[in-house]
Amino acid sequence: MDFYERMGLKPLINASETYTNLGGSLMAEETLEAMREAGRGFVDMGKLMDAVCERAAALTRNEAAFVTSGAAAGVVLSAASCLCGLDKALHDRIPFAADFPKNRILIFDGAFRKMIPYWRLIGMTGAEIVPVAPSVEAMIAAADEKCAAAFLFAGSLYERDVPSCEEAIPKLKAAGLTVVVDAAAQLPPASNLWHYTQELGADLAIFSGGKHIRGPQSTGLVVGRKELVAGCRMSACPNPRIGRAFKTGKEELAGFITALELFASDGGRYARQQQMLENLRDLLIAGAEVSARIVPEGRLGTEQPLLVVTLPEGVTAKAVNERTRALPFPIDVGVYPPEFGMPENAMFLNAYNLSPDQVGVVARAVCEQINLIRECEKHGEN
Repeated sequence: MDFYERMGLKPLINASETYTNLGGSLMAEETLEAMREAGRGFVDMGKLMDAVCERAAALTRNEAAFVTSGAAAGVVLSAASCLCGLDKALHDRIPFAADFPKNRILIFDGAFRKMIPYWRLIGMTGAEIVPVAPSVEAMIAAADEKCAAAFLFAGSLYERDVPSCEEAIPKLKAAGLTVVVDAAAQLPPASNLWHYTQELGADLAIFSGGKHIRGPQSTGLVVGRKELVAGCRMSACPNPRIGRAFKTGKEELAGFITALELFASDGGRYARQQQMLENLRDLLIAGAEVSARIVPEGRLGTEQPLLVVTLPEGVTAKAVNERTRALPFPIDVGVYPPEFGMPENAMFLNAYNLSPDQVGVVARAVCEQINLIRECEKHGEN
């Protein structure tokens, strides 16, 4: 009996996304072994953090890096660094920042504010969050002497009605603003690990460690300018400041840096996923009255293939997911949230967390449930 069974739970097959509420992603065996090795002994945690961060900076081609307990923690620590710099006295006073020399952080006033309320985490530092009209000119105009930074949120959905990072960052930097990018789910490609900072000029960029990097879910990465990364670390554990709660243990650090090494060196990731989705597409079309197409980008514009399935009329993605989640071997399939503007009978399937031997299992389950739903409709059953 495995752990989930001992807890009275059924593990599921994840054919949707690296969602936090599903546990992020699956770690490679090398990552799990590194965590086991780290858990077998003690170490000077400061020296371990130094070594891991130095390696992470090299892998991501950045001046500096810091590993924390998730992208959300990275947002808080980045905001704290922008407010306090390397002033220990200011770090000690967070979240009471009303009289700090710089205590205002700018964000664009776009629809993403309702979609991803992670920007609210900035307020944990005591910073005043200032939404500005969605134009680069408006953000530059709002940057007074109290402005500590501008925070941008990367992703094709989140940038739909605001300037993109590619448009905004160079102009904001030319105007003298400090720029932080929350790019938590903007991987792959691996080049995004240095795209926002080294290519566009942002001061800091934040990534999840437990999504596409496939590290422990309780890890996140901040990369960028050396002084600001050092400021993040000043507010972080083991210091008794706002980031004390954002602890990463020796096991998480070992797992994260191993996963990052694997992610950075994996050139065959896209082709493997594409092959699985092609097989999945063919099985679905053969087993149910659906159409399906592979698109070359993930839901947020990331470099990964995605299978978009158009279900028969009257069959919704939500209904299929409810049924596959209720199976003895539960399967989560992709249901588009309303903000994507997709029809209810559009479903997506993602191979990022699938293994080749699960493709047939997913296809059979989805086809069976589609066909059962249609049979029920014919007989007027629910």
